[in-house]
Amino acid sequence: MNKKNLIKVAAIIMLCGMMTGCKGNAQRPVNGTMEEAVALAQAPQAVMDVMKQVTIDERYETVMEDKNTGVAVWSLLNCGDTVSSEGYGMVIGKGDVKTALPQLRHGRMPRARYDAASGDLWIIGSDTEGTGVNVERPYLLRFGDDGYASIVKSIDPYEMQQALCKALTYSIDGQEITFYADGKELAKATNKMEDMGGFMDDAIYIGEQIAYGIEGPLTVQVTPGINFVVGKVLQYDDMPTITATVTLGEDGNITLGDFKAQQ
Repeated sequence: MNKKNLIKVAAIIMLCGMMTGCKGNAQRPVNGTMEEAVALAQAPQAVMDVMKQVTIDERYETVMEDKNTGVAVWSLLNCGDTVSSEGYGMVIGKGDVKTALPQLRHGRMPRARYDAASGDLWIIGSDTEGTGVNVERPYLLRFGDDGYASIVKSIDPYEMQQALCKALTYSIDGQEITFYADGKELAKATNKMEDMGGFMDDAIYIGEQIAYGIEGPLTVQVTPGINFVVGKVLQYDDMPTITATVTLGEDGNITLGDFKAQQ
């Protein structure tokens, strides 16, 4: 091979190396753990029975009480001494009127906030809870002229996951992971786990940890997990929590904005 051809081969090898390096550092979309919408489970029959007639007693826990407006929210803890509610059943009160919602799954950490100006009552329930898993669902309720409450909208965890997957990307350089929102750098995290065999090609997933804030405007909080070659058990050590404001359109479309991250 003459010198001229050697120079060409060297240039091609260098170009390939540059392309490989660029590919490794290129932004990639995060992946979702949920493959379809989360079906609402049926409340236990014991919950349905006990909530046919609502009496707020020791079986219930107060989630929210606004004495200025007379709006209150209670969650059903148990249906009797030995019968669990399995996380189902909420009561919404406005004055003397009480609305029973046995199918609403509140889970272990329900929250509620009432905005008297807009008439919006936000309740955060839970679809899935477990070791390393916390998937919440927000419900928007409003009161009718008769004082009874009804669910106007809720956000399915899968729909939120998909909206986040459209907005969030990441890149990997060695053990450093950079997260982006709408193409803008958001946060960096360094993997410190040395016994997991390296990253999978699809390294970053979301969907196992989705929570919400209702102290002000509705916000979503998601923690991404790392997928290693040893198996699809996501690891969350040293990963940032990413938050965004949520606007829910009349058609149910989700708009995310004001992305932030914290370790």
